[in-house]
Amino acid sequence: MTETVDKTAQDGDIAERDDKKKLSELRTMILNKGNSERERILTEARSEAAGWMEEQTKLLDAMVAAIKADATKRSYDMASRQLTEAESMRDKNLLRLQNELVNKALFLLQNALIDLSNRSDYDAILTGMAVEVCERFSKGQKVRIGLRAPDKSHGQTVTDALSLRFPDLDISFDPTPAPIMGGVLLYSEEEKWRITADWKSKVEEMADDVAKAVLAEL
Repeated sequence: MTETVDKTAQDGDIAERDDKKKLSELRTMILNKGNSERERILTEARSEAAGWMEEQTKLLDAMVAAIKADATKRSYDMASRQLTEAESMRDKNLLRLQNELVNKALFLLQNALIDLSNRSDYDAILTGMAVEVCERFSKGQKVRIGLRAPDKSHGQTVTDALSLRFPDLDISFDPTPAPIMGGVLLYSEEEKWRITADWKSKVEEMADDVAKAVLAEL
């Protein structure tokens, strides 16, 4: 009788070990499948984000080019009569007038860029400007994002889009208003470096091209 009880107990232990082994194997299989599925989803998300950001960057470049051309034309139209009356003036006065025209064109361009904040896709525009800077950073870099006070509501959306586009960077938003006229301000956590990608810097980058375009119309 005792032998029967012992054998039954042994059989029960074996069955229990088999059940635990099966549960362990099943759990391992589920975890492996979950990790594989997570990697697939992340890969697809990064691919979609990269394609979206590339498209938004191209749209921003085209938009800026159109604004620049429009600003150049309007500044020329505004000053065409002044140039006709100044034909007899000395060369130094003509040079002064040319500089005024270029400055007018740059002023119009700057105002047109600031007005982009009224667009429904302003989040994408800000993100596209930040992408041009973030592409220079190395993995693990901590980056803080600053926006001007009226653009504060776009901060988290821009930060989330950049984090998706650059998963190897530590990107966060600083709600403190940045001293810029639109666009973005990027800086390190310790503020050892600051990079401004705002409309003022955009206008400065295009100053030579605007000057050539204006002077070509004279």
